Amino acid sequence: MKDAPRVGLNLPNPYWTLVTPFATFIGMYTNVPEGGSIDSVQQQWVTNEFATAPTDRALILALHHPIFSFDVFHSGSSKMADVLENAIRDTGRVPNLVLSGHVHDYQRIEKTIAPSGATPFIVCGNGGYHNLHAIHSNPGDVAPDSGAVLKYGADKVWGVMILTIDKKTIGGTTTEIDKSGAVKKGDSFSYPAAPVVLKDPKSVPTL
Repeated sequence: MKDAPRVGLNLPNPYWTLVTPFATFIGMYTNVPEGGSIDSVQQQWVTNEFATAPTDRALILALHHPIFSFDVFHSGSSKMADVLENAIRDTGRVPNLVLSGHVHDYQRIEKTIAPSGATPFIVCGNGGYHNLHAIHSNPGDVAPDSGAVLKYGADKVWGVMILTIDKKTIGGTTTEIDKSGAVKKGDSFSYPAAPVVLKDPKSVPTL
């Protein structure tokens, strides 16, 4: 099957915003081609959602194609990096967390965008697909092109992630299952949930 340039019009709610008491979730269906693709209408929409998101709670962006990835099969998407960078430059709002799938493993990656601390980017794609994608790096390794840091990776186990959000923190834990069926604890993390707004939006580093 080859890449199709069309935008997926037959899916319900291909991009959406969910406002909850502790976080605003912005969901973007990033279409079919490898690396993803969005049109100008989608870019305008996601930028507007950043601009109008409540400023008293966390902001979480969810994409299908990951912006950063240390895997050997897909790697990260420069197109999705441009989408996020444009939204931040135009609004000053930085997500507290960026979620994605597409790559069939689990990775927690950090990239420093705001002076207040690193932004977590999580690839959670090991939910059951049989062909897991290998990770080429070790925790602590830095991507030379982006400066993103791999904090945790799991490419030989399947798993599930649970997020817990309150006014102060966004926490998460993963449970891992290997080929024998053995279950163990995986990654755990905690990040501030306070809204992140850049004083100088144009200062955002290249993603």
